[in-house]
Amino acid sequence: MSQDNPKAQNDIQGLKDSGQSHKMSIALTIGATIGLIGLILLLNGLFGSADYSRSDHININLWWGLVMLIFGILMSTGGYISAKRGKAAR
Repeated sequence: MSQDNPKAQNDIQGLKDSGQSHKMSIALTIGATIGLIGLILLLNGLFGSADYSRSDHININLWWGLVMLIFGILMSTGGYISAKRGKAAR
């Protein structure tokens, strides 16, 4: 690509590093999304009026919501800690 347009390569070489890092862990975003979906399922399991006769009367929304909420919290916390650790190392 740089061989096709040498002017673009010169423009890139003229940029200076600002010293700021804009890295955010993707685990934080994915964990928050999974946690939010888990919270919605958990609340639906607690306050919803679904018929659980097909699942041997096990409140699937409640239990999977709880699992997803815990997983989302753990993943978000790990992403947050890794982002903080990366900034401290610089």
